[in-house]
Amino acid sequence: MNYLTSMGNILTLNTIGLEKGMDIKRLQYYAILNVLILGIIYGCSAALFSQSILMEKGFEATAYNPLKIIVAGIPVAFFMHAGAALFIWVFLKAMGGKANFLMSYFNIGMAAISLWIVAPFAAALQIGAVSPVITLLTGIFSLYAFAVNVKVIKAAFQLSNLKMTIATSVTLMYISCFLYLWV
Repeated sequence: MNYLTSMGNILTLNTIGLEKGMDIKRLQYYAILNVLILGIIYGCSAALFSQSILMEKGFEATAYNPLKIIVAGIPVAFFMHAGAALFIWVFLKAMGGKANFLMSYFNIGMAAISLWIVAPFAAALQIGAVSPVITLLTGIFSLYAFAVNVKVIKAAFQLSNLKMTIATSVTLMYISCFLYLWV
């Protein structure tokens, strides 16, 4: 399968290609490309939204360098991806999941395409642009991205519906508690 077909399948919640097993080289390239583009989208969004905030606070236009913010978005995306993949791998491996860490990492990287549309809204919320529309759209797109990730993770780890439901529920509770304590 080529990139567009593979990503189209993932975005429509069709994981047949992943369940059958994809060539590891292709899986690596697709995952890295998806996370790289996610980082660029996030970085560009953060640079765009932060420019107006910085100008309001008195920073000069010459002191603002959006390229630094854009480039910073790339490692943020890769670190978040690696952290999520490690957490998910450890937890689902304990529940009897069959994927090794690299397969988990690359499959979750394939699902990162679903986060592309969430990234601008997350950047907007981070700078304080809170409005009902932004919050609603962030929630809707986050739920969609969550559904895509759950489907891809289920295919990668070959878990039953019951085990995946338990894993998803406990993961949501853990992440909610973590975010509550973090904020």
